[in-house]
Formats: sequence, structure tokens, C-alpha cells
Amino acid sequence: MERFKIFLLTVAVCVLVTSQESTTDPPVPQIQSEWSEAFHGEKVSLKCVIQDSNSWNYTWFKGLNEIVSNDETNIQGNTLTLSVQSGHGGVYECQAELQDRNVTTAKSPPHSLRVHELPKPELSIVSQWKTFYPTEKLTLKCSIKEDSNKWDYEWFRNGALLSQDKDISFSGNTLSISSVNVVHAGQYTCRGKHQTRKPVTTGKTEALQLNVHDTTPKPTITKNQWFEPFYSKERVQLNCNMPGVGWEYHWYKGSNRLTTSPEFTIDSVSVTDTGNYQCKAQRGDFSVDSETLQVRVQDPPKPQIQSEWTEAFHGEKVSLQCVIQDSESWKYTWLRDQNKIVSSDVTNIKGNTLTLSVQSDHGGVYECQAELQDRNVMTGKSPPHSLTVHGPQPTIVLKQDPSYPEIYTGEQVRLNCSIQEKTSKWQYIWEKDSRQVNTDPSNPVYTIQSASLSENGEYTCQVRRGEKTSSKSRKLTVKDPPKPQIQSEWTEAFHGEKVSLQCVIQDSESWKYTWFRDQNKMVSKDGTIIMIGNTLTLSVQSDHGGVYECQAELQDRNVMTTKSPAHSLRVHGPQPTIVLKQDPSYPEIYTGEQVRLICSIQEKTSKWQYIWEKDSRQVNTDPSNPVYTIQSASLPQNGEYSCQVRRGEKTSSKSRKLTVKEPPKPELSIMSQWKTFYPTEKLTLKCSIKEDSDKWDYEWFRNGAPLSQDKDISFSGNKLSISSVNVVHAGQYTCRGKHQTRKPVTTGKTEALQLHVHDITPKADISKHQWFEFFYTEERVHLNCTMSGVGWQYQWYKGSSPLIKNAELAFSSVSHTHIGDYHCKAQRGDFSVNSETLQVQVQARPAVSLSLETELGDIMTGDMTLRCNVSDGRQWNYTWFMNGQQLNETSDLLKRKGNEETIKSEFKCKGINTERPLYSALSDGFIANNIIFKRKILLAISLCLVCCIVILIIGCIVLKITRKPEVKETAQDDLFFSMTDSKIQAASPMKEYMDNSPTELEECQEKEELITDRTSAVQEDAVIKDEETPASEANGLISFKGL
Repeated sequence: MERFKIFLLTVAVCVLVTSQESTTDPPVPQIQSEWSEAFHGEKVSLKCVIQDSNSWNYTWFKGLNEIVSNDETNIQGNTLTLSVQSGHGGVYECQAELQDRNVTTAKSPPHSLRVHELPKPELSIVSQWKTFYPTEKLTLKCSIKEDSNKWDYEWFRNGALLSQDKDISFSGNTLSISSVNVVHAGQYTCRGKHQTRKPVTTGKTEALQLNVHDTTPKPTITKNQWFEPFYSKERVQLNCNMPGVGWEYHWYKGSNRLTTSPEFTIDSVSVTDTGNYQCKAQRGDFSVDSETLQVRVQDPPKPQIQSEWTEAFHGEKVSLQCVIQDSESWKYTWLRDQNKIVSSDVTNIKGNTLTLSVQSDHGGVYECQAELQDRNVMTGKSPPHSLTVHGPQPTIVLKQDPSYPEIYTGEQVRLNCSIQEKTSKWQYIWEKDSRQVNTDPSNPVYTIQSASLSENGEYTCQVRRGEKTSSKSRKLTVKDPPKPQIQSEWTEAFHGEKVSLQCVIQDSESWKYTWFRDQNKMVSKDGTIIMIGNTLTLSVQSDHGGVYECQAELQDRNVMTTKSPAHSLRVHGPQPTIVLKQDPSYPEIYTGEQVRLICSIQEKTSKWQYIWEKDSRQVNTDPSNPVYTIQSASLPQNGEYSCQVRRGEKTSSKSRKLTVKEPPKPELSIMSQWKTFYPTEKLTLKCSIKEDSDKWDYEWFRNGAPLSQDKDISFSGNKLSISSVNVVHAGQYTCRGKHQTRKPVTTGKTEALQLHVHDITPKADISKHQWFEFFYTEERVHLNCTMSGVGWQYQWYKGSSPLIKNAELAFSSVSHTHIGDYHCKAQRGDFSVNSETLQVQVQARPAVSLSLETELGDIMTGDMTLRCNVSDGRQWNYTWFMNGQQLNETSDLLKRKGNEETIKSEFKCKGINTERPLYSALSDGFIANNIIFKRKILLAISLCLVCCIVILIIGCIVLKITRKPEVKETAQDDLFFSMTDSKIQAASPMKEYMDNSPTELEECQEKEELITDRTSAVQEDAVIKDEETPASEANGLISFKGL
């Protein structure tokens, strides 16, 4: 128990201590937001942040008012999201409360939010008019005054968002329509869209209604006092008008511009003003021409009197017309025998017509003259017109030709009506029973070509001219026997059929009938030929075919009709010959085609019924129709078809087979190795049908839609060609055959062929193997030209000159001739692509010198030493060649024995290095030939010469000593004097000796000459002079170095 109390006390102390240590002030929240101002309608977020991991509840305040979460002020966690309205501007604070604990923070520092109302754009049109005609230009402007450079614009027509196309373009705050048409009519609005604050858009402007006419009317020309034609000196006034505002008007005569004004006036026209006039209405770049208006100007016309009347009977109405070839309203004046005629009851003047109720005094010469009403225009007088006046009535004379009292049918009869007075222009009306019978009133003769009973009766001739008429009558009697007719539907028959013929006369008299077959009179016969009344009945036999006629005789009168028209009857065999045809007659019918099966009888016959059957089932519905039509053939309609013909009790049938099959299947192929193309390439597809390929046309489809020819796509036979491919030509292509002559027949479509088209054409790519900015001669240059895809052929060019047709260009040993710009061309078909230009630069390899190093030891031994040197400052190894064969030497010096093989061999060398260039140029060749032998000869001669000179000198000295006449005191000579001293000093003792001893001198001279001659011969050796280096002197001794 004590321990438990101690435990409780310890726990209490710990809790007290802990509570005292953890008590702090609540944190102060902070509002975090990028938003300090916003436009109406934007979404603004404010976040209340506490640097504490406890779970807090957040309360938001605007000013002193607590904010309640709703659609416009949404509170989620520590975030307040505002759908900004005009009343949302102000100061915001937040406060947090710790959940499950009665702890509330202080309010956060205030955060201000300013709310702007969106600016209102204004829409205007950059023209005076709002109604347009097709092809006019149109510009709209959307303006926002506040921060106008911070807004983009959206355009709407009839509430729908507009986008740029071939006609509509946007630039800044303007919308331009380059060529207006009817689809551009409507209500236009616009709104601003903030450039940086993407969701911010202004409200739309008030709608601007644009009207576009569907057609462009021509300007209308209004004519004031218009005449056709005008007469000279009259006034012409025209006005040009075009609906709408903003128009300027230009007047033209032909192609010549006259004036710029809505009105065009010619105060006094002349004949030269005749021509075609039109006006042009123009506003901006848009203009419309009016119809052409022809202005004709001429001098006043000359009137002519027109009338058929040159003579008349008393009381006739005679009209004279004063005619002017003009539609104007003229006022006419008439004259008779130069006297003016006044209008009265007998001389009525109305318009341009003078009407005479002819009196005896009306004969004479008439003239007329015209004056243009309301216009001061007067014509000249017309040419004269004469009129003769007869008595009151014409005298009619009637005659019949022939003049028999009775006329039989078939005869011709002519009735002649004439007027005794000399007159003309009469009409002759022949009437019978008050009915006109003639058709040509100008002909006084009425002719009956073949008289008939119906033409019996009283005939009257009435003559008529104007209102003057007169008539006279005569009787005509006509008789004609009737003609029989054979009536029968039978023109052919088969053996055993019943045939009836009837002889018909349209008369009620009792006639007796006689029948004929092939001109032979027929009699009744044992039931096969039966004649009762006017009917002949035949039970057809094989000999009943022929031509039948009948004739009638009128009893108690000697009147015989003619024979009836012939009636032919053809007798066939026992059964009809059935002919079955198929239309079209192709051996095989394709599904979908229309096919007609025609059943006909070879014999010329009729009145048959036709029953079509397939598989013993009737398939036609109209037995009177011999044709059975299958509108669209299908495979189930394959089979045997039978046609049964039937007439009365006579029947017969025949069958034929109909073959129906599916159309062949076409194959689609591409006439290239590739299916991926570049822009402007040519492309050819081929649609092939193996069966009767020359009888098919072809239809083409891309992505299922039918293709038609255009500027790029053309069809030729079974090929589709695209002359210049672009991206719109990509897609899945199919084709199908369409029979040339069997129009409804089409094959199924081929399998789709996918074609790909790149949107851009890359350049051909050149790959380089071991490329250097500068190549050394003899180095290898290796280039490859590649182009993505297959089917490419490559052509290399140096500058503009073609090199080789190959993808690879290689120079195994480059030289200075290869310097230049290279590029390759990739080509397939007619399409080609050039690569970038690649420059190849070549410089020479370091030069190498080959020299002969000759020392005294070499001359003595006959050996040869050659030195190879590259003088570019780098360390080189060397390779030696003898007669083209590489030697196993790498030093710059080459020593060789002077034997016969060495003397005749050619030596070359070149430098070898570990860095580019890896080797130098090859030296020039060196051949020793006989240079070593010549040097040996020169050495021997030189040694001999030296020995002779030494001997000569010694001999001279001995002679001098032994033969001297007197001893003179001289300086002691050094026996071993130098050669230089010998040149300077030797002359004096020798001279003394020679002066004293001429004989010895001559001997010495002879010896010296001999030696000198030998020396000269050696020096004049041409070979040694050409091939060797001259010896040099040093202190009087001859050096052989360099020989």
C-alpha cells in the first residue's frame, strides 16, 4: 500500500512538471496567396497556413464578417476558394481552432483583395456600309480601351466561335474577310481574352449584323426620255445607281472612260455618239459593271406606203399604211394628188393607217408624211401609191371539169371559180353544205382527186376581198360501188388449228360473197373448208397457206365490187420452233446484273402465252410477256430455265441454262518498291483484274471515300497516278473494277494499301569515314550517301559535274585534282533530293630529298652512301626501296657495296611517321650508273698527278743543289715547306736556276708540260664535269669530299 501511494505521487509530480513545461501560446496563422487583385469571374485561392502538425479547424473573415462556405466562397480544409464577384473585394483574415481542445489562434494578418470589373469591348466595322456583295473585302475591329495591348480577341458569328480559313484572317484586334460570300452573313460579336491570365475573358460585344447578298446585282441605269433610236440633236440623260452606300460611278463608251459621276448627259446627240455605254460602280477595291446600254442615233426615217390595194370595187374597205421602220409614236398626214386628206367617214385616218370606204372619186395617187409626237422631228414624203376604182360587184363564172352530170368514185373532178373583171387579191372559199372544203383560199380551183359518195351535193364558191363578198353555187353528183374487207386475227397458223376469215362490206344491201386463195376460187370441202354467209372457216391443213381475197356482187344489179385487199395466211408445221435468247448474251452473268430471258417463236406468229419455269416452278407473272427479267442476278438464280408457249390447245416448251457467278476480285499494287513518300514525289497505283482485264474500268477510294481527278490525281486505264504527292494523299487506298460495257457490274474492293507521306523532305545524308579538314595526297577518301526509305539511286557531283552513280564515293589515293565541293543526289523515279555540300581539301605530303653522301673512304672502297631527309622539323623513320622492292632499312642513311647490281639499281625512299601524315612523298629515283668507276679513275689520276709534281719538285731541287756555280748566302730553306709557300716562294730559286741552266729548264718544262697535259685531260672529262661536284681547294691540297 505504501508502494502504491509512492507510485501515485510520482505520477502526479511527473504530470505537473510535464504540463508546466509544454504550455505555450497558440501559433499565429498566415494567409498565403498570389492573388492581390482579380477580375470578375476568376478563381482565387487563399490558404491559411499554420506551422504546426495538429489538426486545426479554420474560420475565414472578410472584414468583421465570418465567411460561410457556398458555391461562391468555398472552404475546403485550410483553403478558401472564391469565384470572384464584384462584392468579393476587401480585407481577408483567417483563424484556426484546435480540434478537441478549447484552443483558438489569433487572427492572421489581413490580406487585401481588389476586384476589377472586366472591361467591355466595342465592335466596329471599318466601312460606311454593313451590307456586302460577294468577293468584297470586309474588316471588323474589336477595341478594349483599358490595357489594350494585354488582350487577345475571339470572334463569333451567330454565337459560334470563328477560326481562320482561306477567307478569314485575324491580325491584332481586327478580323478581315478577303472575299465575302453568303456564308459570312450573320451577327458578329467579339470578346477579349487576357494574354497572361488565360481564364479571363470579357463579355461579348453587342452583335453587329452583317448582310451579304447571295448574288451581285449589276448597277441599274435609269434613262430619262429614252428613245430607240435617238434622232440627231436630241438630249440623252442617264443615271447610274447601285444599292447601298459608298459607291463611286464611272461612265464608259466602249472601253473609253468618259466621266466620273452618277449622271451622264449628252445635250445634243449626233450620229457619232452611237455606241455601247455602261457604268461601273466602285467602292474600295470592289467594282461592278452595269449591263451595256446601246445608244443609237440616226437621221429621221423616210416613210413608205404599204398596201396590197392597187384597185378596188365601190364600197370596199381599202387600207393604206404609212410605215416607218421605227416603233416611235408618229403623227401621220395623208395626201391624194398633192392635196391633204381630212379624216371623215369615207376617208378615216387612224394612226398610220388611211382606211377608204371606196367611192368613185377615190381613184388617184396617194402620199404620206410623219411627225414625231412630243419631239420636233418631221420626215420627208413617202414614194407615191396609185389606186384604181371599179363598179359595185364582181361578175362570178363557175365551171366543172369534166362536165359529166354524174361522177363515180375514184374519178377526179375540178370546180373552177373566176371573176370576169381584171382584178386580183381575191380569196376563194369553196363550201359544201355550208362547210368550207378547200384549204388554199388563194386558189380559185377546187380539185377532188378521187371522188367519193360523201362528196355528193351543192358546192358554193364565195369570193372575198376585205369586206367585199359575192357567191355562186353548182350541184355535184357522185356514185361509187363499195369495197369489201377481210377481217381476221389470223395471219399464220399451225397444222390442226381453227382459223376464221370474214368478208365485210359497209352496206346494208344483200351481197353475195366469193372467196379466192392464190387467185383461185374456193369451194366448201368435207369439213376442212366451210363457207357460211360472209365467213370462211378452215381446219388448217398443210395446203391452206396462201393469199386470201373476197369479192361481193350486188344481187339484181350488175354491180361488182373490186376484190378485197389480200389477206395472207401462212401455215407452219405441227409445232412452233421456240428460240430462247439471253440478254445480255454473255456466257456468264455477274451477280447484280440485270438479265433478260427472251422466249420467241421462230415462225412469224402471235397470240401466244409464255410460261417461264425454274425447277418446275413458274417464275413469271405476266404470261403475255415473252421476256422474263431478273433485275439483279444472284447466285441462287443459277440453273435451268424452261419456257412453255401456249395458244388455245397448242403447247410447246424449251429450256436453257443460266450461269451466274461473282465478279472477279481485283488486286491493288504499287508500282514502286516503297510505300512511304516524300512531298512532290510521283506515285502510281495499279488495280489489276486478271480475267478480261481490257474490259474493266476502275474506281479508286482513299479511306473509303471515292476519289476523282484533280490537278494532282489522274487516272489512266487501270492506274492511278499522283503527279506531286503531299500529306493529304496519305491514307488507305482501295480500288474496284467497273465493267466497261456491263455498267451495273462492279467488283468488290481490294484489300487496303496503306500509303505514308512525310510532311517534309529531308536532305540526303553523307556519312564520312575518317574525315579530315585537310587530306594529304595518296590518302583515302570514303563517303557514303544515304536517304531513308528504299528504291533510291545515288549520283555524286563535284560542283555541277556528275561523277558516278553509286551510293559510295571513294578515292583510294587522293590528289590535288580531287579538291572541290562534293554533294550527292538521291533519286527514285522522277523525284530527287540533294545533300548538303561537302568540301574536300587536299595538300601535298611533305617532300623528301634523296642525296648521295660520298666520303674518301667510300671512294677508296667503292661503296655508296645515300641520305634520305624530310625537312619539316619532325622526327621521321624511313623506308628504302631498290628497284621497287622495299629494303629492311629504317635509318636516314643507306650504305651499299659498289658492285654491278648496285650500280644499275634505282633507289627511292620515303619518310614514315606515327602521326598524320603517316608517310611523306616518295623521293625521286637515284641510279648510280658508272659514277663510282669514274670517281676511281679520277682518284688514280689525281694521285699520279700529285706524285709527278712532288717528283718534279724534288728533281729540280736536286739539280739546283748539284749544279750551282757559286754559292750565295741565302736563308736556310725548310725542306718541308708548305704548298702555299711553294706557290709564293718557289719561283725565285727556280728562276735563278733556270737563268743559269737553260738546258735543265727546258727539260723541266718538257716534263711539266707532259704533266699539265695529263691534268687538263682529266679536268676536261665531260662525264665527270656533268655528274660530279667540283673539288675545292684547302691550303693547297685537293679535297675529294663530295666527289
